This record gives sequence, C-alpha cells and structure tokens, in this order.
Amino acid sequence: MDKTDEKILDLLKGNARMSYQELGDAIDMTRVAAKKRVQKLEREGIIRGYNTCIYREDEVTMFIVIVTAPGRMEDVIGVLCNRTAYIRQIFRTTKENHIYAVAVSDQVSNLKYLTKMIQKKCGDDIVEIHCHAVKEVIKDVYGGIRYEPKSESDSDGNHESDGRSESS
Repeated sequence: MDKTDEKILDLLKGNARMSYQELGDAIDMTRVAAKKRVQKLEREGIIRGYNTCIYREDEVTMFIVIVTAPGRMEDVIGVLCNRTAYIRQIFRTTKENHIYAVAVSDQVSNLKYLTKMIQKKCGDDIVEIHCHAVKEVIKDVYGGIRYEPKSESDSDGNHESDGRSESS
C-alpha cells in the first residue's frame, strides 16, 4: 500500500459514497485509475465493506467484558456468535482469556436478558462478566457526534441542557 492508497482510504473514510470521478479528481488521477485502485484495496481485504450507520435515539449500546476459564474461549465465542440479534461486534484481545462484545437494543431489558442468557449458556466457561451501558459517545468516526465538554457542575452525569434526561 502506497501514499496514494492511503489518500484514497482517508477520502473514503469521510465519504464512502464518493464517486470514482470525485475520488480521481481529489488525488489527480482518472476515474478509471481510481476505480482500479479501490478494487485492488477491496481484493486485498483492506476495504472490507461499506456500511450505512443509522442513528436511533432509542438505542442503548452496551459493552460486555467476559473473562473465560482457560481453554474455554472458543466455546464462549461460539455462544456469542449465535446471539446476533443484539451483538454487533465481538473482539478477542491480547489480554489472555478476555472477550469484548458490543451489544445494541432499543430496550435495556433485552440487554439484561442477553447477559443472563450468556451466563446461563456458558456456565463455568465464564469466570467473570461485566456489562456497561454507554452513557455518552465522545467520538465516532462515522460522524454526527460533537463532543462538548461538560462544566464542573455537570460532572455528576445529570446533564439535561436539552430537556432530555440521560438514562442507561
């Protein structure tokens, strides 16, 4: 991957719907050459897909941190992969026996139920499970998020400047 590929990726991160003509114009290349570069990046697996990110005010996002018993990680991952109705992402990390998952629903009760079902299905395969609802998104590469630091008086988390209370 060279500097031109890096420029293409930066441009597409900002607008994946950019036409090949617009892309070519931005990097001083023809439309056809830009298309070939993008197709090469797709074939190599560097560009893995294009998504539409939809913001829904009523959605609740939860991070699930699972510590598995030694040698049981694959079994737990198998259970998580089959709970796709709410689980959006699953990560294996460098920390031994740790799995991180992101779950989303329009109801907190669904996420609580999901956690209970994971615990029930996995039993002794799980040493620890911790769940944390997202209170505020500070930065999102998909756009639409502006971080506005809260004043010291708002540090208790009860910020209601727009008339809506935050709940998690």
